[in-house]
Amino acid sequence: MLCPRQHAQRRSSLRSRLMLRRLGCLSAPLISSYISCSLALFPPSAIPFRSTLPGCAAPQVGRWHSLRSKDTEQVKEYSSWADVLTGTKTQEPLPSALQNIQPAGVIYFTDSAPEGLLSSLKAFPNASSLGLIASSTPFITGRPVTLFHNDVIYDSGAVGVALMAPMNSVTTSFKGAVPISIPMTITQREGNMINALDGDSPAKLLLAAIQQSGMDMDAGGSFKDDEKFLLGTGTRMYRITAGDPSRGNLSLEPQNVAPPEGTSVQFFHVPKLKSAHKLEAHTKNGLEFSACSESLPDIVDEPESDGDLPLRTETSFIAGSENGFVLRRGQENDAWTCTVAGGSVLIEW
Repeated sequence: MLCPRQHAQRRSSLRSRLMLRRLGCLSAPLISSYISCSLALFPPSAIPFRSTLPGCAAPQVGRWHSLRSKDTEQVKEYSSWADVLTGTKTQEPLPSALQNIQPAGVIYFTDSAPEGLLSSLKAFPNASSLGLIASSTPFITGRPVTLFHNDVIYDSGAVGVALMAPMNSVTTSFKGAVPISIPMTITQREGNMINALDGDSPAKLLLAAIQQSGMDMDAGGSFKDDEKFLLGTGTRMYRITAGDPSRGNLSLEPQNVAPPEGTSVQFFHVPKLKSAHKLEAHTKNGLEFSACSESLPDIVDEPESDGDLPLRTETSFIAGSENGFVLRRGQENDAWTCTVAGGSVLIEW
């Protein structure tokens, strides 16, 4: 729901009237100049949980700590040297509320380091999981993030709910992402690095795609620093964070592993957008998480006048964050973190 700030007090008594188990987080406003609130009610079969499993420290941009490096923190992620050689990481124990159950799906709100929770959720190989990385709130609440679990406020970890009912569909979309290349196949990669596409230099192919797209470039053949380029698989998008013209490889955002060799991909360009999408009700019960940024402050289109408010969608839960969201579809080996502004994921029941 969206409403002007003067209507926000009407919602203040809502929390006191709902004597249910509650969880949530502070997220980005759907429209920067308005108060927004999304509320979802789940059946008694849904199981809320709190996780304190630690994650990983933020990696350096453009760097990948491979298994060959003498990185102590990397080695700690494995239970034995045999696991190091095979690349099998230690699976974290489940949060206590999730033990001895087999959910069909998990939805959660997390701090910026969800790796521990993601590792534990591998105990449910057929269950899809979707998490919103809560918005940064140091200048709002004095906390890095602000999570709610019943009457307690947390500044780290995660809170979520395990669902017994399967998700009918999981759909990703990326508003404004324009393809600028033909499909190519990843022929060599390591960590978050793309080393070869169709056996050729990824950096050279990206530069050629940019030139052929007709984008404005300076006399030296460079583009503006604020231009955003992506590598997409069709269901996932990865931000290209760096390129090495001499070696020819490309670096993807460090929180993700590059798609496996043999994956068909394309280069995309993202022009500047005002908002991610229009606020629309779904025909089924839907939950949608979106990634936004300082350059994309509005997750939905702003109404033409205050007379059009409050905006309400009875069947939709919509939330967004400048820190993005994390998705793992059932039976996928790895989770994917989306930080592409305008990227969103919709799950329906």
